[in-house]
Amino acid sequence: MKYAALICLTAQLWSAASYNMELKSTMTFQNSADNYGVSDVWGYTDETGIEYAIIGYLNGTVIFDVSSNQAYPIEVASIPGPSSGDYYYHRDYKTYGDVLYTVCEMHSGDVGMQVIDLSPLPENPPAQHTTYTGMSQSHNLWIDADGYAYIEHGWGDAIHIADLSDPLSPGYAGTFGDMASNCHDIYTHNDIAYVSEGWDYQFGIYDVSDFTNIHLLAMIPVVSGGYAHNAWPTEDGNFLVTTEETEDRTVKVWDIRDYDDITLAGEYLAENGLAHNVHVMGDLVYISHYTTGIRIVDIFDPTYPVEVAGYDTYPQNDDGGYYGCWGAFPYTQNGFVYASDMQNGLYILDFPTVYAGWFEGTIYDADSELLNGNAEISSQLDGRTFDIGNEGQVHIGMPAGIHIFDVMLGDVNIGQFDIEFLPHETIAGEIHLNSTFLAGDISGDGLINVTDIVLAVGIILGNHDPTPEEYLAADMNQDQQINVQDIIMIINIILNIDG
Repeated sequence: MKYAALICLTAQLWSAASYNMELKSTMTFQNSADNYGVSDVWGYTDETGIEYAIIGYLNGTVIFDVSSNQAYPIEVASIPGPSSGDYYYHRDYKTYGDVLYTVCEMHSGDVGMQVIDLSPLPENPPAQHTTYTGMSQSHNLWIDADGYAYIEHGWGDAIHIADLSDPLSPGYAGTFGDMASNCHDIYTHNDIAYVSEGWDYQFGIYDVSDFTNIHLLAMIPVVSGGYAHNAWPTEDGNFLVTTEETEDRTVKVWDIRDYDDITLAGEYLAENGLAHNVHVMGDLVYISHYTTGIRIVDIFDPTYPVEVAGYDTYPQNDDGGYYGCWGAFPYTQNGFVYASDMQNGLYILDFPTVYAGWFEGTIYDADSELLNGNAEISSQLDGRTFDIGNEGQVHIGMPAGIHIFDVMLGDVNIGQFDIEFLPHETIAGEIHLNSTFLAGDISGDGLINVTDIVLAVGIILGNHDPTPEEYLAADMNQDQQINVQDIIMIINIILNIDG
């Protein structure tokens, strides 16, 4: 294994794509010839409060102490694992108490669910125990608070259940049998299982209170060719967040309070158009979003998810494709977030919690005239855009704090405004632009005079090729053509004639 530590100054190179998160350190790994190898990431906190990051790489699992030296994480264990027969080197991790459980899709040696005792930390390295072989290859697993491991299994039973009442020696507990036959991912809470059923194009919700009578409670179909990839409920069980790992398929927030009437509440998608996995903690959804890195989205208002932070772990590009951020782990005690990037390694990030706020109201130009749907609002934070209704209506969600916006009419900036957003509050009011744009001032000299009439005539006759700014200033009635009516309106301004 080869890896190297890079201190947080690297963050300055990528700041344009990253905000509200601070890079503490990153570790790079040797990859395959196809530049894959790094996979999922998880975490653990020992009895002394030291935090550890657990990550899959080409040949197994590495555990880092990320507390003792934040700039240079300390390797405390490297555990070999099966490493043959998988292009992407899928590995998945969960902990139960002081025990780490690992599964993978590879073969050749030690196949099954590896069992690693983490309790010797920090004085001594973790100790590997006998691998559980009640199943073989697995894409991922989930462990509930009652000590049952739900293991996705590619052959035979699609979901195998192991009993962890003796954590170092798991035993068989049950199976889904032939239900959820295309299971890709599973999460359970309060005896309810949320199963992402892959090429069956559905997310299933099951009652698992009795392993001898597991049964379907509700099914959410996936439409338009998406793949049912990953699902995670809110802590109150009222909403379910899902991903489809398919180009241009959104991260969806479902209202599941009534299993007989499940509805889509809200949607989100970052620039690259391809999300991988979600983890929910409180009102925040942590998304491993491939080439755009990790994105954190506030769903306090599930009908209007708002991105509140992000870090671009893959600065190479923001294109589509299965590159970049694979996993995200937010469940630490010190506010750190771990992100794994398939090409670039492990990222340790500090996230001082930021929530979303909203503004709802109307917007006016610098002359106190209502703007309409021809214009668009763009945030200076990251370029995200917001529509304007035909009667000036706006609804803007942003991370809490003061933000500056540009208002664009085509390619022309017609003004700016700023708003202070408050966490988990909606502010109502009016927006009035601060603008240096002056309709009729085709020459851009701050005056409306004969020069502007001459330029307008030149545009009409084809003698002058206007810039976007000149065209917009000349189009006095905004009918998207320059003609005699516009000249008359300019003359009326010069002569101070109303109407």
